[in-house]
Amino acid sequence: MKKLLVLVLLVPILALTMISCDESMRSNIAGFMGGFGGNVYSDAGLIVVNTAQADAAAAAVGGIGLGSGVEDADDEGFGVTIPTPDSGTKVLVPQTPAKQKELKDNLGDAFNSTDQTEQLLADLGKPATDDQKEAAIGTIAVYNATLEALKVQLADGGTDLGDTLNNLQLPDVGDGSGLTQGDMLALQLMTDLISNTIATLTEIGGVDGLGGVDEDALNDDDNKDRILSIVDDALFAAEMAEQISGAASINFTGQIDLGSLMDGLDDKGTRSRGDDFELTDAEDFISTINDLAPSIVELMGVTYDGTNFVYTASKYKSFLLNQQIYRSAMDQALKMMELGNLGKDDVDSLAFDTSTLVKYALSVFIIDHEAFYQEKKESDTLDPNLVVAEYLNANKKLGLGTLTITDVLTAPDKDVTGLDYSEWPNFLKTGTIAEPRNLAYYEAFINNLIAINNVGGIAQVTTELVKFRDAAPAEDGLAKWYDEL
Repeated sequence: MKKLLVLVLLVPILALTMISCDESMRSNIAGFMGGFGGNVYSDAGLIVVNTAQADAAAAAVGGIGLGSGVEDADDEGFGVTIPTPDSGTKVLVPQTPAKQKELKDNLGDAFNSTDQTEQLLADLGKPATDDQKEAAIGTIAVYNATLEALKVQLADGGTDLGDTLNNLQLPDVGDGSGLTQGDMLALQLMTDLISNTIATLTEIGGVDGLGGVDEDALNDDDNKDRILSIVDDALFAAEMAEQISGAASINFTGQIDLGSLMDGLDDKGTRSRGDDFELTDAEDFISTINDLAPSIVELMGVTYDGTNFVYTASKYKSFLLNQQIYRSAMDQALKMMELGNLGKDDVDSLAFDTSTLVKYALSVFIIDHEAFYQEKKESDTLDPNLVVAEYLNANKKLGLGTLTITDVLTAPDKDVTGLDYSEWPNFLKTGTIAEPRNLAYYEAFINNLIAINNVGGIAQVTTELVKFRDAAPAEDGLAKWYDEL
């Protein structure tokens, strides 16, 4: 596992790909998808394509944060009492059940059609308006305050559900520059999700409301449909995050050799030389990196001008926001399934596979790396996007997809990024931003990987993950890895 984590560090390009809402990148993805599934008659202009669902979805998204879809925040958050927001703070309004269903139906239908997908992705890549940016900033602040209050109110139930929900905090987006219509859709889905979750948990708690939400209530067969509704909402939000980012078109299942990565759990694969890594024994996965890296660099919005890689702060913030949304939605779905004792036979919308496993693992790394940056950065004038650009410029063959086993990958320059990567192991052991990093944190992560893999993954992966998780402290496993950080 130590080497697997090192591998992820060596390939931040993979880790920084899931959620970029850059318009030109999305158009490229749409073109890629159309090349494999287009209608030859419509492509030739012989018929008029019915884009009703895409048009309806785009119109609904275009209204998010405008008119009746936004209001002044109050101290009720999205269903629980929070500290009084600043006067004039604008927030997105949770949609009615009917409006939510209509939006989901239109999105689902549009993404099931290649022609409609292309049009909808182009629309979602358009910039957010100034009014929408204002609503996004206020929504994130109130959303995060709501989660903190929800954690307190759920504390009496004796479950860790409140802790899990509080970990769904969304990152700061600054002045909102770089936000797209796709970002606004993702924020609306998360607003609806937390509002629905609070309402449903209040029903489950009965006369005691949120204070009555305990393990018995969550496991009660009478509440099964209520738990399923939360899981379905969370899975839909995660699926949309994949679709609007273009991540759904990346076939990790077919392009990553998990067998080779499993072999990377031992001492072969890379050799550390201070802050550098030699790839002498990395022949099993060099081709995978080279195949994926260039398209992923383009997808995330990084540009190469023939000399240097360039990555802007606005594109990184948009990317980070949506990556957090993907992880948050997945975490909530998995936790509710665990507490409600629900499996793949219970959840019709469950469609996990090996690709889901990789995407989830990378999303956790992305969010943890951002927390590391925020805790250890030496200057507030620097941005995390500089880490990405500096790393690529120090290792151009990685971004261009031309690595060989004779190459050495170099850590980002501390003088440029304001970040000392020698502190990374200590952060993994004791980091405190968002949530503490401790042995229980990593056990929960492994449990989520197992839960995902058990739905549609590879049996060998579950076997190895369980063995790694349960190994005695003196054996090669999670406890030993954590102790040696």
